Amino acid sequence: MAHTSGTSTPLVAGDAFVSAADAEAGRRCCRGRRSRVLRVCAAALLATLFAGGVYVLSSATAGAPARSTLVTAKQGAVATDEPRCSVIGADVLRDGGNAVDAAVASALCIGVLQAHSSGIGGGGFMLVRPPHGARPVLIDFRETAGDAATSDMFIGDITRAQVGGLAVGVPGEIAGLHSAHSRFGKLPWHRLFEPSIALARDGFVLGPAAYHEVVAMKSHMVHAPGFNTTYADGRGNLLGPTDTVRRPQLADTLEAIAREGPRAFYEGRIARSMATAIQDNGGILTVDDFAAYKPVDREPVEGFYHGRRVLTGSPPTSGSIVLNMLNVLEGFTLAAEGPSALNYHRLVEAMKFGAAQRTVLADPSFVDIVANVSRQISKHFAADIRANISDAETFGLAHYAPEYDVLNNHGTTHISVLDKDDMAVSLTSTVNLEFGARVMDPRTGVIFNDEMDDFSTTNQTNGFGLRPSPNNKIVPRKRPLSSTSATIVENNGRVELVVGASGGSRILTAVLQVVVNVLDFGMRLDDAIDRPRLHHQLIPETLGIDPLFPSSLANALAARGHKIAPIPHGNSVVQAVHRLPSGLIHAVSDARKHGVAAGI
Repeated sequence: MAHTSGTSTPLVAGDAFVSAADAEAGRRCCRGRRSRVLRVCAAALLATLFAGGVYVLSSATAGAPARSTLVTAKQGAVATDEPRCSVIGADVLRDGGNAVDAAVASALCIGVLQAHSSGIGGGGFMLVRPPHGARPVLIDFRETAGDAATSDMFIGDITRAQVGGLAVGVPGEIAGLHSAHSRFGKLPWHRLFEPSIALARDGFVLGPAAYHEVVAMKSHMVHAPGFNTTYADGRGNLLGPTDTVRRPQLADTLEAIAREGPRAFYEGRIARSMATAIQDNGGILTVDDFAAYKPVDREPVEGFYHGRRVLTGSPPTSGSIVLNMLNVLEGFTLAAEGPSALNYHRLVEAMKFGAAQRTVLADPSFVDIVANVSRQISKHFAADIRANISDAETFGLAHYAPEYDVLNNHGTTHISVLDKDDMAVSLTSTVNLEFGARVMDPRTGVIFNDEMDDFSTTNQTNGFGLRPSPNNKIVPRKRPLSSTSATIVENNGRVELVVGASGGSRILTAVLQVVVNVLDFGMRLDDAIDRPRLHHQLIPETLGIDPLFPSSLANALAARGHKIAPIPHGNSVVQAVHRLPSGLIHAVSDARKHGVAAGI
């Protein structure tokens, strides 16, 4: 297995590697303060990560998945799903920044390089666990519905909630990142923008995940304003896999925000331009909607699992469901038998009960869900659920008592960071579906989310005839329910595990399985993340199984009545950092999205 350790060991992916000298050349690019140095940044990173071979996962045999790279560090680590962004985050730590600084810089980088999954036209959540016993906080920078939004705005054509200006919620990413930095950051705000500005202005080669999404939307990329001159040549020809992508308009926008702060995004010229672009594409957001946006501090939910303190996101995230599932599983002796068919059956049953519980969540600023959340994280409630799990069989939908249908979102990224002072950040950012609403403002380079699709629409039912949740209906300035579940685990007062995922409704089950793999089954972090996964979200009534999952275990699950259906190997992606009892740090970015972590 490939490792990195500090700066003295090559960064390895499969049989290819980046030498320590090349890695240092790439890091130097992010330290510059002058424009000439910054213009070198993109080229240096490309030389480091592409010529060096991070994306050449040559140890994988034909048809087999690539193994994730285990990064070993002593002081801190950053795990993102884009190797260049992990390097940028680690360099921030090396320059004296903390976990929040590294998370901000990495998130900005992801928004430039992987615009299909996140960006400043989207939003998300940042779970911050400060050092020295300070109170943790969940910063909610989820997108909001505009003041003109109505609960029936998508009746008759639900696709308008997915594509076009009407699908766009007010972006929260810049406000959220600034909120975190203003309280916890150490390095100057503009320093965190410099690498991403350089990449956007001077150009970059798309990573394999981003290029795959560009090709999948070729017809849109070559015709839609802004996209057609970013990912195509403006004459109807899509850029090739080795061509340089430049986003100069986005670079100008980032420079303005770096110089003037978030007001440059939410007020004035940039806000007017974005509102106009959204309205030109059939949307309703106004400059007043942008000016009114504010991130919200929420208290994380917390509990204990095998004596470890677990911090995770409160609604409108789905972190309480992660705690619910862990509480259910804690009553079984998973470690004694290991990853057996019986234990996987129990995992799936916990997933099904968890999915049912998720249907009652919503934005707590609009719906009183305190009792729901308290119940979900209760050990007593978990015991009641456990009493309704049979080791011999699974059950039909009614047994799990869902109230409404289940949401799903796709275009998401996750970042996990741990620094030398024991500060941890678990950040999930999204534009919802791939490339969000598929609307770009050509003047600012901002690609907008389609988060309005994460609300429930009146009288719209799913394939099983279940009505949407009234708790999650559209209301002006409300935030839609999210599948995200950023999680931090402490052991004896120190951070042990920082974990989160992308992959829509599969986020919950991916995070659950990685936590169980590490804490119950004793797996090393790369093995815990690479292990083939299961997924059940209750609706549809099928158990999704990775095609690489052992057939003997799959057959044993089918014998218990589970309806087996294949799911793609890469349909959920986990980023995690694990501190070992020795103090050594392991960091892994899931190879399912070609990620590589970085450490110091």
